Amino acid sequence: NAAGLAPCGPADHLPEGVDTPTIYLADKPSAAQSVIRAGHLTVERGHPDYFPLTLLNYVFGGHFAARLNMNLRQDKGYSYGYMSSIEWSTRVSALTAGGAVQTAVTAEAVAETLDEFSGIAGDRPVTEDEFHAARDGYLRALPSQMETHGQLLNQLVGMAVFDLPNDYLSRISDGVREASLDDLCRVAAERVGPRRRKLLVVGDGEVIEPGLRKLGLPIIPVDYDGRPLK
Repeated sequence: NAAGLAPCGPADHLPEGVDTPTIYLADKPSAAQSVIRAGHLTVERGHPDYFPLTLLNYVFGGHFAARLNMNLRQDKGYSYGYMSSIEWSTRVSALTAGGAVQTAVTAEAVAETLDEFSGIAGDRPVTEDEFHAARDGYLRALPSQMETHGQLLNQLVGMAVFDLPNDYLSRISDGVREASLDDLCRVAAERVGPRRRKLLVVGDGEVIEPGLRKLGLPIIPVDYDGRPLK
């Protein structure tokens, strides 16, 4: 529409499996920055929601002008780059978002990250303008992903790993075009909402932990291998 508002509104209920986000804190004394990774598991590569989720990630944090980077880099100045990605797998995949931020604003960056997750699944759904920009941007970038022999080989390996049809490469653009704005809003509410979210924060614990505790979230100290510390 003229205002650029999405036809789908906020979700009226939370999906099953919602729980309180948990922070896993790895102490790195005297670290100049904190590194944040936030995310949760999502559907496998072969799921019908693959293309809607791919486009949703593009809006959320998949390119420089995506929501996460515009908020934490451009608007707040917390980070030089704050992005999201989906690591696709044959069983469950992982949606993660994050980047390196200034130590002094670690808690604020965590809060903004969680707010962006909640917003895109709730009161700030994908707009028509964002949807068209994501679809057009993804389609324009397709040729550059198959320019070299190495890139083409990676595509073929992916087809083999994920058991995709032989004509998959010629059908990618069709899959992107078939994804609608309603599809993006639906997968945002169902698969990106505040469910099963975990956060890993690596930084100077003495400096950042007091601020993180003010967020009121569970904090579990871990070592560099992710094992909880007693």
